[in-house]
Amino acid sequence: MKATDFTKFMREVHGHDPFPWQLAVVEEAVERGTWPALVDVPTGLGKTSMLDVAVFLLALSAGGEAPAGLGRRRIFLVVDRRIVVDQAEAHGKHIAEKLESATEGTVFEVARRLRGLFGASQGEAALRVVKMRGGATWDAAWLPRPDLPAIITGTVDQVGSRLFFRGYGVRKGRRPIDAALVGTDSVIMIDEAHLAQAFTNSLASAHQVDRTRELGLPESSVIHLSATSAERPEKNSDAWEASFDEDAHLEDETAKQRLTAHKRLTFVGSTEKKIVKEMVAQVRKDILKEPEKKSEQSDKHDDLPNGSEDHRVLVVCNTVARAREVYEALTSGKTRLNDGEVLLLMGRSRPLDREGIAERVTELFGAGREPGGHKAVLVATQTIEVGIDLDATSMVTETASWDALVQRFGRVNRRGAFSAAEITVVEDGAKNPPVYGDAKVATADFLCKAAPQDGLDVSPLALRHLEVPEGLSAPRPLLPLLLPAHLDAWARTNPAPVNDPPIDPYLHGIDKSTPPVTIAWRAGLVIKDGNEDGADALKLLPADHAGSVVDAVPLRSEECVEVSLMAARAWLQQGKPENLADIDDDDGFDDIPFKEGDSDRQVLRRGADGRWETASASRLRPGDTMVVPCEYGGLDRFGWNPSSKEPVKDVSELASLRRGQPILRLDSDPGSRLGLPPLEGLRELVADWRNAEEPEDRDAFQGALVEAARRWLGSSGAPEHPWTPEDIECLQNAFEHSGAFISTGADRRRRNRRRGPSDDGSRELNPVLRGTAPADDWRTVGTSGDRADGNTTSSVPWRAVDEEDTEGSSSLNRRVTLAEHLAAVGERAQQIATNLGLPEELRRVVVDAARWHDLGKVDLRFQAMLFDGSRVAAELAREPLAKSGMPPGDRDRYRRAHRLSGLPSGARHEAWSEAIVDAHLERHTEPYPGDAELLRHLVASHHGRARPFLPAVDDRGDGVLRAAIGDIDAEVPLPVELQLADADRFARLNNRYGRWGLALLESVVRSADMTISSEGS
Repeated sequence: MKATDFTKFMREVHGHDPFPWQLAVVEEAVERGTWPALVDVPTGLGKTSMLDVAVFLLALSAGGEAPAGLGRRRIFLVVDRRIVVDQAEAHGKHIAEKLESATEGTVFEVARRLRGLFGASQGEAALRVVKMRGGATWDAAWLPRPDLPAIITGTVDQVGSRLFFRGYGVRKGRRPIDAALVGTDSVIMIDEAHLAQAFTNSLASAHQVDRTRELGLPESSVIHLSATSAERPEKNSDAWEASFDEDAHLEDETAKQRLTAHKRLTFVGSTEKKIVKEMVAQVRKDILKEPEKKSEQSDKHDDLPNGSEDHRVLVVCNTVARAREVYEALTSGKTRLNDGEVLLLMGRSRPLDREGIAERVTELFGAGREPGGHKAVLVATQTIEVGIDLDATSMVTETASWDALVQRFGRVNRRGAFSAAEITVVEDGAKNPPVYGDAKVATADFLCKAAPQDGLDVSPLALRHLEVPEGLSAPRPLLPLLLPAHLDAWARTNPAPVNDPPIDPYLHGIDKSTPPVTIAWRAGLVIKDGNEDGADALKLLPADHAGSVVDAVPLRSEECVEVSLMAARAWLQQGKPENLADIDDDDGFDDIPFKEGDSDRQVLRRGADGRWETASASRLRPGDTMVVPCEYGGLDRFGWNPSSKEPVKDVSELASLRRGQPILRLDSDPGSRLGLPPLEGLRELVADWRNAEEPEDRDAFQGALVEAARRWLGSSGAPEHPWTPEDIECLQNAFEHSGAFISTGADRRRRNRRRGPSDDGSRELNPVLRGTAPADDWRTVGTSGDRADGNTTSSVPWRAVDEEDTEGSSSLNRRVTLAEHLAAVGERAQQIATNLGLPEELRRVVVDAARWHDLGKVDLRFQAMLFDGSRVAAELAREPLAKSGMPPGDRDRYRRAHRLSGLPSGARHEAWSEAIVDAHLERHTEPYPGDAELLRHLVASHHGRARPFLPAVDDRGDGVLRAAIGDIDAEVPLPVELQLADADRFARLNNRYGRWGLALLESVVRSADMTISSEGS
């Protein structure tokens, strides 16, 4: 292949030729051997197709027609809008599906080369597409191997926090893997990078002080994507900007149609009190107008909407509160719009709630929508400004900063299909406007003078030549200086340093930093406590009990909403709702809006140790994941609504089902969560199951509970939104198999906690019915495989082993011997290291670490635990086990085995494995042919600890560890002390291989272990 074959690639994937600038980027990147620092093209001309460019360049590099290291395995598109992340993912999915189905042509050749990067055969997915999910940590395995080609979409918070080893909501053990996947062999494209200036500045600083060249892999490259020219990256000797030949695009029929698309701006003055009324009046005026359709020009890229009745009016507000006001005015009272459909779209909503709304928005306003006349109004926030492919016939918008307005203009007549598209900008005259501040005031003054009575031309071509004074864009935030000491502190993930630097200013800037928190709503977390007035007050259950209720169905990002820290605090304090914007660079607070004294409303907050704890508003911290009772309200069908007092629907079981884990909590009222009638007789069946003393009786009552649940699901009729009949059928089918079982869902960490005043032992946790799901295969992650509900998704669930817990890492549905597991992991590590092209010496160390990582499991107590707690069975076994065969979700059985085995609290087999490897190296007659320090570290850190310390253990045992490596027997005492010298070793390794390089080497071993375990070995 050659660079010019990109035209064939685009034609085969999308059905049209690339725009001239897209082909030029491919050719110049191949010639220079580097990526452009900036791609600045007008809106509507396909910046998202930089994903196609990156995929094609990766194939060229794989085939040798482009410089080695130009193509990158991981292609990130970073956008600070949640809805846009969804649309970018859809673009990536389309590319992946074409690659997967191709049987000939350029696309087939690209797919073949991408498969060759990780040793896949024809028929396997060539490209993964992953939507990086925020907040909830349970989306841990977003990419199971570092040698897989992938497109990843996410926000600045999601990508940036993971890059710097502090992934928001990510468990400490997973953080090094996430950092390695973002920080090595990657290209990071930041859409409208001026919205993420602090992040881009921090990225540049990190590149200057950290290198991974010892690994022979490319570092991360950063590309600024823009349609506003608002911010240009700093110049350096290697940086270059993608060219945009205006004349060449005017000769292209489709590009010319979009560049010259008619967009006429009218400026209207109003007041804060009257602006909602004025915006509604403008909407009603536009919805009754006859749009004129171009008749002679056609778009060779997409079908165009047609029909004289095609009215699609887009209304954009600066705050969530004002968007709700406009929506309410258009859907109720005297100003109700009877002729047309009205939608409200916000980014701050649960993905499960947003699915239906976003789908309808795409149907009515998508640039590639089906032809046909329809009248519709979409009221939205800033979430539609960047990247989202909408094509309205007219727009009514509040004044904003100039760069924000330019983005909004791009959602009107995007394809140039209409000869008359009107944009009305309404100014409220606020002296201290939220979100955009002085930039909004200056922009209003400019438009008032610049827009003539017949309107201002704001077509993409006109905007490129419009002289705009300075001061109309949002001011640059104060950018903190990133020092090597910050990176050293962040690289220490487990345990993290006490004086851990906050990461938020390095993602958003000092003045604009608005760290988000993640909120999920759950039922069953409160009890009613009568007060002196005779009314019932809501009281949160004690943390250990409430945490167990939550952990019964692990948190999923589909049930979560991200809001700013200040907004969450204000809501919990039950203060007046503030003007919260739909961007993460502004929370609408001039100062902290605390009332005097703290509210007594408590939530569950996940602490640094992973345990749930109760917290009030003042104790919330940046990046926290918190769970609140459904009874608190704060959410409606459109999203975040702190004024709402209505109970929120718990959708945890649906979120789990969509991830391939069918679960049903058998509490007092599962029907209310699923939108179904009550399950009759549930209380009695649960009581019988609890009270059964003999295993045979307990199994019989379990069978009765499972059958009752199945019959109930099959005869209860249609569920309420967001559940679908297909979801209920899938849940019912999952409980048909013999693998379905019931557990209490108790928090596994409770065994290590001391009893407190609230632990009276009288509470009984509700049982949880767990069903079997289809394939649990890492090879389907990020592919178009079948989801649990029968639909296709780009992130088919991979229920990876829980590396941070002995239960998860040592449990499979069948027993696996230690020798079998170590051999398989070593072979997989060899494959991954070879695919990555690691130097021979490093490959040797990585493979040895993989072959020896679990040797510490030979401890007799650990083996007894794997044999269901039987020391006798462990002693009589022919060879030691690596996996117990206990179902990973059966925590009751695991806790019993752990108790009977005599394993001390906090014991880590990684420490024992390192001690055995250390003894082997000392007894070996010849020096180890590799980096012995790296070998020890990779063994010790294979569950995400030892960065830099493994925990000290109160082990009263007097045993020794005995294991054989080749023909050398190793016998060492059990390690129990904190090894302070490990911190010095960790620092040396970071200097030697780079912070992200060391994390990548760890990831090779750990991904080999996890993927082999998921395959049952």
